[in-house]
Amino acid sequence: AFYGLPDLTNAEGRHTNAVLGFLNIMLKVLEEEKPAYLAVAFDVHAPTFRHRMFEAYKGTRHPMPEELKEQIPLIQEVLKAMGILILTKEGYEADDIIGTISRRSEAKGGQTVVQDYHTREVIEEYQITPAQVIELKALMGDSSDNIPGLPGVGVKTATKILQSYGTIENAHEH
Repeated sequence: AFYGLPDLTNAEGRHTNAVLGFLNIMLKVLEEEKPAYLAVAFDVHAPTFRHRMFEAYKGTRHPMPEELKEQIPLIQEVLKAMGILILTKEGYEADDIIGTISRRSEAKGGQTVVQDYHTREVIEEYQITPAQVIELKALMGDSSDNIPGLPGVGVKTATKILQSYGTIENAHEH
């Protein structure tokens, strides 16, 4: 949302483009999906378990721009005023929190149309399941997080491996 809108400021000169973009996206999702529950997860500025496993994790990432950083508390303030639960956990990324909640909800029989749509879309576009995307990234690496993959393995080779064997463990056995 921050990068999707021009730099906007309020009368006091405070940046607001991320706030506006975030709220626009959230309100659109609420209108389209009409969820029974809503929580928003945020990263905490602290090392994660991935940093402990691999010191160079996200080592090539640029720091968050100050114009964005100053808007995070404002977004959280708006969410609190709206009665929306905010989730954070030191040592974990927001994606980890979202994944955990998704798994727990799925185990209890919860799912959404959005989840089904994304699963189908991933399979159609990449010929692998969403769960295999994790393995795809492990095989080919992820430059955005500074994670090295297997030398010489790109998206095509990694996809073929997963299509043939399903998992890295199964490929390794064969």
